[in-house]
Amino acid sequence: MRKLHPMTLTTHNPTLPLVGISSCLTGNRVRYDGADKFNGIVAEHIQPFVNLLPLCPESMAGLGIPRPPVNLVQAGEQIRARGRDIANLDVTERLLSMGQCVANAYPELKGFIVQSRSPSCGFNTTPVYTTDQTEVLSHQGSGLFVTALLQCMPELPILNDSELTPYKIQCFLKQIQHP
Repeated sequence: MRKLHPMTLTTHNPTLPLVGISSCLTGNRVRYDGADKFNGIVAEHIQPFVNLLPLCPESMAGLGIPRPPVNLVQAGEQIRARGRDIANLDVTERLLSMGQCVANAYPELKGFIVQSRSPSCGFNTTPVYTTDQTEVLSHQGSGLFVTALLQCMPELPILNDSELTPYKIQCFLKQIQHP
């Protein structure tokens, strides 16, 4: 399968809703491993109807590209983002603060398209591990950026990249057009 070119962001059109998107889905190489997750379905079926705002909470939080991978772990009553290979790495507060910052900076945000299974962006798709990261407790965790964003904007529609069916896209576009 031929890889398409990264999305070119169009000029802001004030009549279209502002939708955040995990930056890696637009073709930006911001993932922990320096790669992207370009999604042609978004480019073809969503981008024409919205103003996309590409954001990578991990790079915004200063974690670098590439960066050590993190997993969500259950630590007592809390879910934390801790290093997969670096035991003392904990970026929980950084990711939570990015969700709050984006909510404060973009009150006009109408929805968000996220990278599934991400410890920052996934929505009900991210594995949550035991503290020692040897066992998965749940496959339905949410990334800490999304968790904080939804605490500030509880009605914000979220669409995972793994849900990009025609029906889900249509529902998402209806939600963001008519909040």
